[in-house]
Amino acid sequence: MAYGAVAVLVAAAAFVAGPQASARSTGPAPSPANPAGSPPAGFASWGELAAAQLPLSEAAGAIEGALGDSPAFTSLTVSVEDRSVTLYHKGGEEQVEAAVAPQRAKGVRVELRSAPYNRSELREAAASLMGRSLTIDGQLTSVHSAGARSDGSGLLVEGEPLRANDTNSGNGRARTAEPPVPWTGTVTGAPAPLESREQDAPLHSGGMLLRQRYKGGPICTSGFVVTWPQRGLDYLMTAAHCSEAGKTWYAGDQDIKLGPVSDRSERYDTELIPTHGGFLHNYTIWSGQPVYRQSQQLLNVNRAAHSYVGEYLCVSGSLSGEVCNLKVAEGKHFTRYKEFSTGTEVYTLKNTGGGFTAMKGDSGGPVFSRNLDGSVVARGLISAGVIGAKTETCSNPAANNSPVECYRHIYVTDVPDVLNQHPGMRIAN
Repeated sequence: MAYGAVAVLVAAAAFVAGPQASARSTGPAPSPANPAGSPPAGFASWGELAAAQLPLSEAAGAIEGALGDSPAFTSLTVSVEDRSVTLYHKGGEEQVEAAVAPQRAKGVRVELRSAPYNRSELREAAASLMGRSLTIDGQLTSVHSAGARSDGSGLLVEGEPLRANDTNSGNGRARTAEPPVPWTGTVTGAPAPLESREQDAPLHSGGMLLRQRYKGGPICTSGFVVTWPQRGLDYLMTAAHCSEAGKTWYAGDQDIKLGPVSDRSERYDTELIPTHGGFLHNYTIWSGQPVYRQSQQLLNVNRAAHSYVGEYLCVSGSLSGEVCNLKVAEGKHFTRYKEFSTGTEVYTLKNTGGGFTAMKGDSGGPVFSRNLDGSVVARGLISAGVIGAKTETCSNPAANNSPVECYRHIYVTDVPDVLNQHPGMRIAN
């Protein structure tokens, strides 16, 4: 199975600006030539990869926009290696051909594949399994993750083994779920939260260290700056599992309080931290090295976009810094965090290079793709680490280098979905 159990990325540490961040420049620094090691898939540079992926990503977005909520639409995948987009669909051939024709006319290679189920059917089936009992590999489990296979052929499901005294086990007589579509399952542990840059001066940026106590923990990372004109306020996004509504945050190691938290969404693992009102906005994120390191840069955010299986993305947690080489391995699916009463929709990012991707305290940090001009496209927020892949122990730079769990593969949320829940909200000029 492509994804395993998760650990929410929050702890007593986070990703903040460098020691001199309070004297930061008014504009973003140039994008580093090599943001995170050698690029994947045989590309000579990150710019070359971005140039190859951009038209594919734009084509996928346009096709999804053209099909909307059509019952013909199942999913889209992107292959920068093959320079192609694949659309999986259930019938609706005329509508599908009309949706892909403009992209083919631009020279984009678009492949069509028939699928037995559409997106709505698979999403409904996945949602119906969350928290239910299901026998996987002969073990009675409680489902904590479920989502569509990228080819639309059924579901990928994960469950945590039930104990005899679990309330929903019925002392061994649990009413087990009967998935309405084909599925494959894996027995894994349930998601566990991972809470956890430093002198970031107003106007604040995404990728900044957040502390719940002055120079203390718990710690998380800010995601993206958004403006909500209807309220006349700017906000920092972060992960909803980081705190409850009404809580306040400190901006890195400074005695600057932000909040209180509002507009929490368990489905999208997102909450909003109000920062200021007025006409000044700062749609930037921190990239480069993590907190207390010198090589940090500000990058402009120019728009938001959905992600597709096969794309390469980057993340920028305040504790781990910028990491690229991350490939979307599975499309949106539901997972269940013990702190939440509902399922959360996430993508799976797999690290195709070396090292780890995020540690506890990186939760809420920005997930993005790079443009050729050095700006970035907002994709999502760091949500959780995938347990059962590769888990290591790292040093937490925001907590006296104390040991903390770090993860190679992660779950991330979808920023455009959040924006769509708040009409008029902006993430770029």
